[in-house]
Amino acid sequence: MPRQTVPDIDFDHFALGEIQELFDNDKIFINESYQRGDIWKDRQKIELIKSIDQRYSIGVLVLFINEKDQYEILDGQQRLLTIKSYLSDEIKGIDDDLTKYSELSRRDKLQIDAYSVYYLKLKSHDPETKEEDIVQTFLRLQEGTPLNKAEKLNAHRGEFKNVFKDIAITHPLFKFLGTERRFRFRQLAAELMTLEFEGDFDNLIFPSLDIHTLTGTIKKYEKKVPKRQLKFFKGNLDYMHNSINMLLGAFKIRDVISFYLLISYLRKKRAGNNNLNTELSAFAKEFMCNLNKFSIYDLKPPRGMTKKEFDTYKSYKTESKLMTTPASFKTRLEIMISEFDRLLPIIEKDPERLHNEEQRRILFFRQRGICPECSKSLDFKKAEAHHVIHHSKGGITDDLEHSVLLHTNCHKRVHKREKKKQTKLDI
Repeated sequence: MPRQTVPDIDFDHFALGEIQELFDNDKIFINESYQRGDIWKDRQKIELIKSIDQRYSIGVLVLFINEKDQYEILDGQQRLLTIKSYLSDEIKGIDDDLTKYSELSRRDKLQIDAYSVYYLKLKSHDPETKEEDIVQTFLRLQEGTPLNKAEKLNAHRGEFKNVFKDIAITHPLFKFLGTERRFRFRQLAAELMTLEFEGDFDNLIFPSLDIHTLTGTIKKYEKKVPKRQLKFFKGNLDYMHNSINMLLGAFKIRDVISFYLLISYLRKKRAGNNNLNTELSAFAKEFMCNLNKFSIYDLKPPRGMTKKEFDTYKSYKTESKLMTTPASFKTRLEIMISEFDRLLPIIEKDPERLHNEEQRRILFFRQRGICPECSKSLDFKKAEAHHVIHHSKGGITDDLEHSVLLHTNCHKRVHKREKKKQTKLDI
């Protein structure tokens, strides 16, 4: 059993009148990486100030002394922000039972300025665990308040959290989703990253997106986020943004997740994605149009839709209600793949991208040990096999009639020539 940790705690108080000065001098710090913003309604703020005016207790704040010697708020942010708002006359809707701070008599102002706001001042007992101490203390203090899943995720620290926070703030895709409330877009970025990093797209097996799974992923990648996976993830977001963009404003979050899974699947498994942006745009319009032609409670298909199509889209709607379960992700993605294939047939990439030793040997002797690109002798161990029909366009490794063995430099030259040719065709 581990030893009980003993934090360094002092009990002290602020005079209410000095709180504005503490904010002005950056002595009170609100860490936006895990704290909510100013979310209290004016009525809640007025009730707090009335309690102060009547000399009632407003509870004890909990503060953390950070490395800049600032009071970092762990519990009591809304109360402190309310006091700050009152001192600067920023609370609206004050009624006859309460006087604005600027309109108080000198005597009343002195009295309210002297009100004691008590706090526990906490310092981490162990520098090595300081970050985790802050997060865990904050979460435990909030257990009695309605923190949503996004706010709990946002309280964590580490590289994975930094990445999903940065993506939610900077990637243009999220700007099409509307106004973010209570870190919901950060949660979405974390969910999409978890599906990408932990999902098995070969077998359509995906993790649940409950708080425990997401927290586990944050901790797993706390120190380092794999660059290759992250690059592919950002590429998926780029595809979604470039192909769907304006439509995203009408998407529900669950549909954003479904389309992300489809895009990632197609990029991994489908051959010939040169026009994927255009194809995704056309598919999204068709799919979402069909999805919104009827209610989940309708028993018959709308005019122009077959019974089979109706059953397919109704099944998607039903699964969407489950939203974050592995089975729901799999079923929805299977439906979308089937519909995409119906509208835009899918040619899957050959899972065996590289030629094996025996296949390379067949090519070597068929070519009599000569490189067809430069007509010079090949070194079998250093030679590279090339798909004449590119692998990304459906080239099959077993199809040796459309494969050749080349020098490494010749292989690079062929790829460069093919890329240049494709660029001209695209223009």
